[in-house]
Amino acid sequence: MSALSTSPRWLGRLCLPVVLAMTAACATVDRVEDLRIESEVKARLVAETDANLTRLAVVSTNGVVYLNGTVASTDQRARAGSVAKSVRGVRRVVNTLDVAAPAR
Repeated sequence: MSALSTSPRWLGRLCLPVVLAMTAACATVDRVEDLRIESEVKARLVAETDANLTRLAVVSTNGVVYLNGTVASTDQRARAGSVAKSVRGVRRVVNTLDVAAPAR
């Protein structure tokens, strides 16, 4: 009877560190860092004097920055992507900016 009563304790002691390690490995989302990245990307886009990049949507998730909106040229699209990539902590930029059709 004593062998059966100690088995669950032994198993519990073994499983707890494994479960904690697995949980910690999955909890890599740092929302504070993503908010910092978003703020810094937005500030740098606003600071760009050569292009009007102030109305772009910027979202950061796990260090991946998503750019959305409309710009006037392909140069502005590329510039926005470069600005976002230059921010510390950005792992990748997903640039879905549209280039506006020229006015007729």
